[in-house]
Order: sequence, then C-alpha cells, then structure tokens
Amino acid sequence: MKQLIRIVACYMIISLCFLQSASAEVPYATETMAADGSIIQTQTAYKPLGRFLPDVEVKSPEDIYSDSSGMMYIADSGTKRIIAADEEGTVKGVFGDGILGTPTGVFVDEQSIIYVADYEKEKIFSFSQDGKLIAEFGRPTSPLFGKNSPYKPQKVSVDRRGNIYVISEGSTNGIIQLSKNGDFMGYYGVNSTGISFSSLLQNLFSSEKQKARMFMKTPPAPDNIAIDSQGLIYSVTEGTKNEVIKKLNVAGKNMLSPYISDVSNYQDITVDAAGNIFAISGKGKIHEFDSFGHLLFIFGGRDDGSNRLGLFKQPTGIAIGKNGRLYVTDKERGMIQVFEPTSFAGKVHEGIALFKEGLYVKSQKHWESVLELNSSFGLAHYAMGLAYYKQQEYDKSIEEFKFAEAVDGYSDSFWEVRQKWMQDNLGTVFTFLIGAAILYYSIKFLDKKAGILHLPRRRWESFKRVKLVGELLFLFKFFRHPIDSFYDLKRNGHASVLSATILYCVLFIEFLVSRFQTGFIFRSGISEEVSLGAEVAKVLLPLLLFIIINYMVSTINDGEGRFKDVYIGTIYSLAPYLVFILPIVLISNVLTLNEAFVYIFSTRIVYAWCLVILVIMIKEIHNYSFTETVRNIFVTLFGMGIMVLVIFIIFVLADQVYDFVYSVIKEVVLRV
Repeated sequence: MKQLIRIVACYMIISLCFLQSASAEVPYATETMAADGSIIQTQTAYKPLGRFLPDVEVKSPEDIYSDSSGMMYIADSGTKRIIAADEEGTVKGVFGDGILGTPTGVFVDEQSIIYVADYEKEKIFSFSQDGKLIAEFGRPTSPLFGKNSPYKPQKVSVDRRGNIYVISEGSTNGIIQLSKNGDFMGYYGVNSTGISFSSLLQNLFSSEKQKARMFMKTPPAPDNIAIDSQGLIYSVTEGTKNEVIKKLNVAGKNMLSPYISDVSNYQDITVDAAGNIFAISGKGKIHEFDSFGHLLFIFGGRDDGSNRLGLFKQPTGIAIGKNGRLYVTDKERGMIQVFEPTSFAGKVHEGIALFKEGLYVKSQKHWESVLELNSSFGLAHYAMGLAYYKQQEYDKSIEEFKFAEAVDGYSDSFWEVRQKWMQDNLGTVFTFLIGAAILYYSIKFLDKKAGILHLPRRRWESFKRVKLVGELLFLFKFFRHPIDSFYDLKRNGHASVLSATILYCVLFIEFLVSRFQTGFIFRSGISEEVSLGAEVAKVLLPLLLFIIINYMVSTINDGEGRFKDVYIGTIYSLAPYLVFILPIVLISNVLTLNEAFVYIFSTRIVYAWCLVILVIMIKEIHNYSFTETVRNIFVTLFGMGIMVLVIFIIFVLADQVYDFVYSVIKEVVLRV
C-alpha cells in the first residue's frame, strides 16, 4: 500500500509540473526573419500577461494610447466615451459623456490635452485632463480642402507644434493636416498607386484618352497613424502590398523600404521610445520592426474560439506603455490584452539600442547572446559583421555578412582583405608577370631562330584534324565570321549532332558553375536546397522548346532549315556564353561593388552577342530576309508561350483525371 501511495504521489507531482509548464506556454508561435529573408520560428519574444481591467465597463474598445507618464487612454465606441486609467487599471477619468458619438481614435499631446477622433460626429474633439471640452474641429472650410473631399475622422495624432494629423475614411489625398486652430494646412504622406506589369502593358498599348483615364486611378487612403518621440509620423494602409507601413519625414516622404511587409490588413501602429515599430494585423498578428524597418518578431494570432490570452477576434488598437508592455484592444471581445517582453526580446532590444547609436562593438555581447539562443537570427549576424568590421577583423566580418546576406558589408570587408593581400603580394605578382613576359618572348625568339615549337605545332595541327575536335573548335569561327560559319554549318557539315550535344552538356555545366560559383556580391536567389532536375529544366527546356517551335514555324513559313540545322545552330549561336562565362565568373570573385560595372557590362555584352548571332542563325539557316527573320522570331516566341499554356492545361487535366480514377478505384475497393 505504501508503495502504491508513493507511485500515486509521484504521478500527481509529475502531472502538476506538466500542467504548469503547459499552461506557461503561449498559444502562438513567435517568428522572425532569417538571414536569407525567410520567416523562421524563434524563441518567445512576448508573452500574454493578462487583461487590462479598468474599474469601469469597456464594451467596444476602438483605440488605445499611452502617454509619457504611463497613463492609458481608451476610446470606447460602445460606451461613447474616453477612459483614462493608470497601468494598474485604476480609472483616473472618464471623458466625453453626452458629447461623443462614435469615438474611434484617441491621442494625448505633450501638454496632456486629449484629442478624440469621432467618426459619427465627423469632428475632432479636445479635452483637458479634468474632462472639460476645450475645442472641436469640424470639416475644414478652406477651398483648398475641396467640397467633395471626405471628412470622416477615424484616427488622430498631434505633433509638438500642435499641428493635428487626421486619418479620414476615404481620404485618398493622404493624411489631413490641420493647424492647432483647426485651419486646413494641406495633405501629408499621400500613398502611391503603384505600377504593375499589367498597367505597364496598358500604358504601352493605350490611346491618349485611355491613358488619361488610367491616371484617374486613386491611391489607397491611409488607415491609421502614430507619432514618435522625435515627431516623425508613421502610417499603415490596408488593401495594398506597397508601402503598407510608412515612416514619413518632414517632406512627407517614406523613409522605410516600400516592401517592408506583404501584410495588407494592418489595423494600427505604435512606436516605442527606442523607435521600434509595432503593427497589428486584422488576423491578430503583431509585427515588430526596428527603426530601420528590419523585421524582429511576429507573434499573436486569430482566436479559434478557445478564448486564450494572446489571441484576438477583432484587434483594433495597439499601444506600448512606459513599462515596455504592449496593450492591444479587441473590439469584438470587449477587452484589452497585455503582453510583456521576455528576456530574449530584452537582449534583442538592448543590442538594437546600441546598434542604432553606432556602438557596434559594444553591442556585440548582446548579439552573441541572441545567437546562442537562435543562430539563424539574421539581424544579429549583420550586427556582428559590423562589430568585427570596426575591430578590423575582416575575415570574421566577411563570414557574418555572408551569413546575413549583406552585400554592402561583405563588399566593404572584402575590399579591405583584398587591399591587404595586394599590399603583401603585389611585388610577387609583378615579378611573376615580368617573368612570364620574358619567358614568352624568349620562346618566341628561339622558335623563330631554331623552330623549337615546330613539333608541338605539328602535333596540334594533327590533333585539330580529328573530326570531332575540329567540329568543337569550329565554335571559335562564329566570333569573326558568323554568316560564313552558318553557311559552312548548313552546306558543308562543319558541325555534327554529336559535337552540338557535347556543347549542350558543356553549356549546362557552365550554367551550374556560373550559378553557384559567381562572386557572393553578384549572386542572388540561390536556395540552400537545390534540385538538379530543376536546374536542368531552367536551361535545357527553354532551349528545346525554342528549337522545336522555331522548326515548326519555319516549316510552315517556307524556311529551308532542317531540325538538325536548328538544333546545331542554336548551341553554336551561344558561342560567346560558352567561351566567356567562366572567365567572367572567375573575375566576379575578386570584384567589389565599386567595380560592379565590370561584371554587369561583361554579362550584358555576352548575352547581347549571343542574341545577335542567334538572329543571324535564324536568317541564314532558313534563308530568310530581314523582315521574315523578325516575323519568325516573334511567331516563335508566341508559339513558345502557347505551348507552355497547353502543357500546363494538359498537366492540370491529367492531375484531375488521376484524382478521379484514384477515387473511383478506392471506392470500388472499399465497397468490395
């Protein structure tokens, strides 16, 4: 019996420990951005602390704001008032009874004046701390505002000079800017319409009247606003993928990347004292960025009906308190949730604070702690690279920048390493070059006097007379005499299917080398997981499709070229790529961004050269005129597009047929 009691007691203790650890787990995964730009899971950065419970009823919280003293202000459209409470939830004041209609935004300036955006009353109200109405700002009467311009205030913010920034529903001209007296000053931070590929095509083929109608497209209206301690304005915009989060300077220009995020339903934004940006989406995901726009964390989520802390049904507002905690309003649930940063988030924030001030070396220990917990934290590797660079440990900084895929930092560090190597080895290099020149001219002189290269030259000539070798070396003739070369290829058989096939294999090998051995600075879009089949398809399938379609089109249009001629001529047209791409790849490994034009110009010359020879190939192989050649090229490209579409449709139909047959067989087996 005693043994049984001990077993039961141990089981209860273990179960209790398990339940405590399980309850301590947050109901969401925390994510961050890896060095390669992918989103990965990381340690918990913020944990739900509980609910913020003021002493009065909160029905439908629309917005929340925290002032410099730590007071929390809640705009509640359900009770039609503003609630002011300290961080413990003790209510210090309730404002707007009998005045407000539908308060949807609240802000408190440095003089502790409370500004409220009222959607129903279409006004901005200002209150003193004792709840007295100071002023109300209705629709601007200035002719510059426009008679038809919408004025339905949703959110409000005020700068140090007392200027009022109003987010109005449908205000496609941007944020409405009012003076402290309510006079219209203009629009601020207008969004751009963005340019898509389809709009470019429309602009290319449209008449002037159609272009004029296209310019009438209006940009999306901003949906929320925040202001930081330096007076910089931040905004979020729904329904777009471009500049969804903006950090505006005095001129109203965005200081962040236009592609900072692809989330199109941000509801609110706030900024902490260090300049870190917090935005919450309609799906309950909270995104934190540093002041430069680097993604730090993603956490939170949609409530699945479990009513667990950390999840939301209809998030509407977000604020960060003086204590560093996050406060998020949930309109549907009528509650405010509180999040507290973990020690991991604290290490990241400490590192960012020093990094932002340019104290890279001092921040190193914080980033080392972060990397001990998450070795894939991209921003940490970038900061470590800068720290090593400042300490002149360029080899280490190169590794960190390479892991962080920071091309600029990598280029600067590599320049320092290359400079030191040149200083140490420049004398040896010049000695080698001078020795090589002396050896070359000595051999040339001796060959002229005594014919020492006569035997090697005879053997080389004998080697070139081997049929396959001659066909492969025939490639070099296309650089100087492409027209004559295609005539020899077609009429005299100076190349064969075997030599062309060998060159196709060489092309594929060189493509792989160029893709994976190009200098880091000029290499992009390469994943760690590479499929050999996918790489084969990228090179050989387009070429095969071109050969087949071009032969078919040329056959219809009285082209003289055989399939064999097109097959051989296509690969020989790529002679510049086959000969020069490897030297270019080699050179790219010793260049920095300052010499990027060398790599870019070289590759463009090679591709343009190949294109010119390819056009000559089509003209000479099929015996076309210039006009017929151009027409053949366009029809070939069109045919390639149609063929890709047909293959895609066949693949989709085959997949559906397979699913149908599989389901029928499975049903028959189950019934039998």
